[in-house]
Amino acid sequence: MADRNGYIGRAPGDSSVVVSRQIFNPTGVTTDFTFASGYTVGYLDLYLNGSRLIEGPDYAATDGATISLISPAQNGDVLEGVAYKAFNLTTDNRVGIQSAGVLIGQAETLNFVGTGNTFAVNGTTIDISISGGGSTGAGGTWGNYDGVTGVTTTKKVKIQNDLEVTGVSTFAAVNATTGSFSGNVSVGGTLTYEDVTNIDSVGLVTARTGIEVLAGGIGIVGGGLTVTGVSTFFGKTRILDDVEFHVGTNGSSGDYKYYRDSGNTLNVLYEDISGAEARFISNIGGDSNAAFHFLKASNALARFSVNSVQLHSGGSVKIETTGGGVSITGTSTCTGSVQVGSGQSFGSSGASAAVYYGDGSNLSGISAGGITTTASSPSANTVVTLNLGTAQHHDLTLTAGITTITCTGGTYGESHSLILTQPSSGIATVGFSTYFLFPSGATPAMSEGSSKVDLVSFVVKQQGSSGIATALFASAGLNYQ
Repeated sequence: MADRNGYIGRAPGDSSVVVSRQIFNPTGVTTDFTFASGYTVGYLDLYLNGSRLIEGPDYAATDGATISLISPAQNGDVLEGVAYKAFNLTTDNRVGIQSAGVLIGQAETLNFVGTGNTFAVNGTTIDISISGGGSTGAGGTWGNYDGVTGVTTTKKVKIQNDLEVTGVSTFAAVNATTGSFSGNVSVGGTLTYEDVTNIDSVGLVTARTGIEVLAGGIGIVGGGLTVTGVSTFFGKTRILDDVEFHVGTNGSSGDYKYYRDSGNTLNVLYEDISGAEARFISNIGGDSNAAFHFLKASNALARFSVNSVQLHSGGSVKIETTGGGVSITGTSTCTGSVQVGSGQSFGSSGASAAVYYGDGSNLSGISAGGITTTASSPSANTVVTLNLGTAQHHDLTLTAGITTITCTGGTYGESHSLILTQPSSGIATVGFSTYFLFPSGATPAMSEGSSKVDLVSFVVKQQGSSGIATALFASAGLNYQ
């Protein structure tokens, strides 16, 4: 090991290639060093204090200039880098190769195969006679073909290894069992093929006799599908959720669209592209009973479901069928007749009385039971106001004390009756407002105590208004037994 000059491992003298060496003397903790003459990645040895380091675990040298230590060097360390650089022959060192007196190139090594090779020195030129083996074959020559010196032959050429071609290759015909291309293949004419696994076409693909897909389907990632002519589908046509099916010729989007909105759980069976016109939607919000909705933009027009039918106007429901019949909101105008079935009622369903308009000449079968009544038991020492607009008969059970009776509302010509029942114990004193006008202007003295009953009858002579007092012509029947 004396001839290793202090190196552990491979010494620079072990190779005949050109060597570039640089020594680094760090003055402190240092990790990165720059190799001034550069190096070829993989052809650099590094020594720290005479010990050879291992690339990867000890250092990294990946960019041809910088060396990075995994563990930094310290002050006093000696780091030596040895780069191996390939020795290149110059043009003057190469051998010129001629064919038929024409220089075809220069090379460092000549290799002849076959038998019958002869060599003859002719001055500074060596003439080589080649027969058999690696020649161009019978009928083959080195010559000028299409302006470029090369090989031309009328025989078959067998290549047992890979064929690497730089530039454009022109073939009159290619017949091959299999082929693999890692790059692009450009075909100027027509490419005919069968049983192709994948086709990736940059331009237009024309299928002259149709496309038959046996399995897997057709997936269109972008650009869409444009079909000219009639398309016939023999099986089901399926459109996935949130994918819109557009119809029409208005711009690029068409006029109308159909889709299923999975986010809002609704099926849009028909919708104007602009969103401002009609929409036909089913199953809104996942409610199976809300079967079909008709809308104009976001305004509801009608809804049809298992349980009801709704017709909308002005943003609200105006007509709705229910389990009990039909509900109408608002004023209904009928230009014909309204018929009510036998045994059925016609009137108000609420607490308020129904109001009918007209002269009543065609009304029949209305009994006295139709007169509206009201009854109350007022507290002592109160003013009782009779509402003449809601009742025609009024019944008061009095409490001992003073009770004053007045009124509101009323219609000219209406007749009203008022029954006053005294308390069983004590006396209720009854007074009337100036609206009540009794005969001769004298208010009668009403019965007192012992549950006595009086009757006051009156007719609306004058309906009160601004500046005009109500006038009621009244009479009293006392102490009914």
